[in-house]
Amino acid sequence: MSLSLLLDADLSGVLRACPTEPQFYQHHPDRFAGLLLHREEVDALIDTNTLASRNVVLLKDGGPVDTCLYVVGDMPRPGYIRRFLDAGGTLSIRGLDTMKPMVADMARAIAVETGYEVHANAYYTPAGAHGLRYHYDPYVTLIVQLAGQKAWPLHRPFVENPVREYGSFHTRGFTPEERRYLEFTPPVETPVLGPGDVMWLPRGFVHSPYTVGHEPSLHLTFALKERTGQWVASEVAGLILRQALADPAMREALAPETLHEPTAAVQEARAYLVGALARADAAELAEAVRRAAHPESFPPGLPAEAVGSSPTPDLPTPL
Repeated sequence: MSLSLLLDADLSGVLRACPTEPQFYQHHPDRFAGLLLHREEVDALIDTNTLASRNVVLLKDGGPVDTCLYVVGDMPRPGYIRRFLDAGGTLSIRGLDTMKPMVADMARAIAVETGYEVHANAYYTPAGAHGLRYHYDPYVTLIVQLAGQKAWPLHRPFVENPVREYGSFHTRGFTPEERRYLEFTPPVETPVLGPGDVMWLPRGFVHSPYTVGHEPSLHLTFALKERTGQWVASEVAGLILRQALADPAMREALAPETLHEPTAAVQEARAYLVGALARADAAELAEAVRRAAHPESFPPGLPAEAVGSSPTPDLPTPL
């Protein structure tokens, strides 16, 4: 299974440049029947109380419910999840790619095709109910509707290209002005996904999904954590710094007084890094980055830093 099963489209465009606008792919309702997850399977997990608490997040009134209310040891309280759903709450099954082999296969295939980190969750929302209220994610979300219907009111991003470490909703939330905007401004669109439909939702798009009709909704989300220019820079810098450990001069202790006035030490370190980057082999650095993005393509046990590592004599000296 691969990304093409979800999108049913020419992947060359997606792999060349990730869409920056929501994309919709309509399929036959039975497109994923027996392949990923079905509602009866989730009902069985709930009613036999075989969902471990580490895989369960309960959502109500726009946010997560405190686990102390429903977790006993490693398992939810017997019967609690079903009662919670009957009262209009949403069940999120986290880490589905660690529980179900076919979902794990799909997540791995997407990771291989894209070079991105991928994880999968499921969301089970009863009829007439909301899951999370308005929020946005710091990664691309592939929404795969498996049962029932769900509407997705969408607003354009408030933060350009958010990532988990910068601009994430979980750390900044919404400003008062953004909240007023969401309260009084209609969504730019509200697609309704039915069984078999898939939506590519770029990071940053604000959404507040809710079920439509008289059936509960079950959908999967494949979170694609895009690689960025900052990620490449951090990989390259990390490789240079790991190589610097081979230089005894770079392992030399700094006197305490140097740390009180570190200007000279900073200038020397900057000169060292500039020189190292200038002399580094671009092809070797590119191979190291490729290893980091596609670790499944290389033999296990060979660390990424093995690419491009050089003995001390080949390391650049400070400028």
